Amino acid sequence: MLDYLIIGGGITGVTIARLLQLQGEKSFLVLEAESEPGGLCRTHKVKNHYLDIGGGHFLCTKYPQVYDFIFSHIGKDQFNYYPRVSKVRIHKEILDYPIESNLWQLSIEKQIDYVISVISSGEASGNIEPHNYEEWIHWKLGDMIAENYMLPYNQKIWGVMPEEMDIDWLHKIPRINTKEILKSCLIKNSNKSFMPSHQGFYYPKKGGFQEIFNSIYKFISEKVLLTQPVNKLDFLDNYWVINNEYKAKVVINTAPWPLLYQALDCPSELIDAFDRLQYNSIVVSLWEQEYNHDWHWCYDPSLEKEFHREFYINNFAPHSQNNGMYTETNLKRWPGIGKSWNNGKQPIYEYNNELAYPIPVLGHSKAIQKILSVYKSQNMFGVGRWGQWQYFNSDVCIWEAMKFVDFLTGSSFSV
Repeated sequence: MLDYLIIGGGITGVTIARLLQLQGEKSFLVLEAESEPGGLCRTHKVKNHYLDIGGGHFLCTKYPQVYDFIFSHIGKDQFNYYPRVSKVRIHKEILDYPIESNLWQLSIEKQIDYVISVISSGEASGNIEPHNYEEWIHWKLGDMIAENYMLPYNQKIWGVMPEEMDIDWLHKIPRINTKEILKSCLIKNSNKSFMPSHQGFYYPKKGGFQEIFNSIYKFISEKVLLTQPVNKLDFLDNYWVINNEYKAKVVINTAPWPLLYQALDCPSELIDAFDRLQYNSIVVSLWEQEYNHDWHWCYDPSLEKEFHREFYINNFAPHSQNNGMYTETNLKRWPGIGKSWNNGKQPIYEYNNELAYPIPVLGHSKAIQKILSVYKSQNMFGVGRWGQWQYFNSDVCIWEAMKFVDFLTGSSFSV
């Protein structure tokens, strides 16, 4: 009997396996449904382009322990570091990200409209905080940013209407500093310290983001079984039987819970909870197109364009073929294989991530907490983006794996 069986061979599952190994644990196994490990952290080489097929992945974290863990597997000297250059395309103008700190880059007439809107926002006026995403964005950023950027952009990426979404995932957006916004418009500059997330990032000097995953995976590869979807999970006498073949005292799920619904023969009290777990699908499309700038990526809220974000590979991976760029597009907005896009062109390669992001619909937090609570009592745990059903980047997945193994073994990886 195994001590631990891990479902999912992506960054979370492999990190947990490696951390258990570092603790001297040997009785564990990882089951991966696909024919190759890595999940959303994989890189495909297309011609001489290095394409991160899971979309934009960059190494940046606020957790020093995550850096320590990664750099102990792949040296820091194997990375280039880049100050972040990200843009927003709006009203056919290009602004630095975040938009609220760079309104001064708009034409004068638009600056006036946007600044008045921000100053008149619900938060700036002291109004009560709303509880759904659409109302919250108006309250937080004002009508102009809400209607022209945040609402259409998020409708594009998530594939659901804004009023269907919750607000519990919006902690990354800081309180708007109206004084700083006014100051930036007057002096025609912005305070870079107000960047709401990472100001710079590391990217491997060779290959793509998968180099990070591979550096961890190579230590536990013999413990990973590929093409092993989990189709049966039975809890018997304080242990689990998986696929009528493997027995384990503890099951750690890092895969999307809806994929385990039938395997678990879901109890009736959890049916509604499972129904609240919605996810989107994102198509990553590789293009060959000249660009003469230093941008790393650009957000585009225009509903006239299928994609919501585009990345300029050669600007963060100079070893990749020139003029390579890729876009992220919600499957609902994707034209389809072999069909021309609104720009009249076709990409040279595409990859559909059927399971890309858990969607923060209303009620999703209570739903996942109910599921986790029920199965925790049976020594089955959920960890990472899919296990905890939160929009975690890869660094946070590693951090959550560290905290979980701390809890499981009494170690101190996350201290």
